[in-house]
Amino acid sequence: MEPLVRTAELCVVRTRRPDGLRIEGVVDAQGHQHLRAALKAVEQVDGDIQLDLSRLEFLDLGGLRLLMAFARSRAAGSQVELVGLAPHLREVISLVGWDETPGLRLGGGHGN
Repeated sequence: MEPLVRTAELCVVRTRRPDGLRIEGVVDAQGHQHLRAALKAVEQVDGDIQLDLSRLEFLDLGGLRLLMAFARSRAAGSQVELVGLAPHLREVISLVGWDETPGLRLGGGHGN
């Protein structure tokens, strides 16, 4: 499948089973606009969305905020599941209380 985003640092591929995105590489300030565009491409999907982060090397706080805002925007009856989440990102999400974000589900981490 053709990537929705392909830069030197970031690749985002649309997935179909389950519906969602596979996000690979680095999401920093230069990648925010690309991540935002990729999330927009799946915002109209009915039902749950899975974001596969297992190949993500780096995600800054701004990128994490984009993911939380996306989950909140879909909270009316559907979930955004983050899978392949690195342990340190799961810890940050929990420490700031974002694990209670409406519409967000934390799936399995690396190696699951």
